[in-house]
Amino acid sequence: MLSNRFKRVQSLVWAAAAAGVLAGCASGPGNPAGDNGEAPLADSDAAFGYEQTDWGKPFWEKWMDKAREEGRADAIRSGQAPAAAVAAAPVETIDSSGMKPKIGVYIAKDQRDSMTAYRLLAALERQSARHGLTLISPNELDEAVGGSDACGSESPLDCPRLLAIFPGIRGLLVVDPKGSGNSVTLESRMMDPDFDIRYEPLSTRVQVADGSNSDLEIWSDRILDTAADRIGIAPWFGHSFALKGEDMYINAGRAAGLEVGDELAVHSEGSLVRSPSGQVIAWEPGPEVGRVRIKEFVGENISLAEQVSGQMPKPKDRLTYAD
Repeated sequence: MLSNRFKRVQSLVWAAAAAGVLAGCASGPGNPAGDNGEAPLADSDAAFGYEQTDWGKPFWEKWMDKAREEGRADAIRSGQAPAAAVAAAPVETIDSSGMKPKIGVYIAKDQRDSMTAYRLLAALERQSARHGLTLISPNELDEAVGGSDACGSESPLDCPRLLAIFPGIRGLLVVDPKGSGNSVTLESRMMDPDFDIRYEPLSTRVQVADGSNSDLEIWSDRILDTAADRIGIAPWFGHSFALKGEDMYINAGRAAGLEVGDELAVHSEGSLVRSPSGQVIAWEPGPEVGRVRIKEFVGENISLAEQVSGQMPKPKDRLTYAD
């Protein structure tokens, strides 16, 4: 949850940040503008220019069945270690900097109080760290949107570009559990709010149970592994989202791997690299136009930075870790 201290900061800075967020979200690399040079903040293909790419076929349906039938030992021998086996594996990171990007998980409010949702979120939380990700919960996403009038909606699903700026998620995983009892269908879809990519939805039938080798643990492990691959099209980066005098708030903090004194390079441009089929496979940062230095942390996920050189970053600019 957002700290009380940050909520006070948030209430002071969001009004000033709203204009910058809207301007930054309306154009930029991978974000085609409309006829009037602006793109509306709405979750639609027309507004976002989303590419329909194949996120992955439900190959783990058979894999989970096999894990159930053969058990943990056989799964390990086959090279497909279930959650129980991989839980003790070293924590992975998405890029060489060792930084941990954020992934937001959204479950509709009317579904969050179910035991299925509790168990699912707990499994995703356990698996996120192993995949080098910081999980942002549905309630945190609601708070982020509810504390701003920059989007015009209180639903995180209507404001993916805003969420890319604050709280700064690199992926948004939307999960809709269908059914009740011991067997449910998890309908999921993922979007990259920074590069305007929406991946193909997926539907997976799972048994609802606790345990390190449960379907929910296996599903969480595989879905976050795929998410990490998708987020890995770009090196880690963050955004500034508000000013404090001559300093600026950055949407990443200690939980991301930052330390006081670290410097971030400011990139106002960049280019997307596509496969022959048109799928986005990489982002190459543009020239460095400035640099900022981390001064202090505001909670675990926010930092205050000072300008070191070059241009003051705008919310749309991407800030990469400077070696």
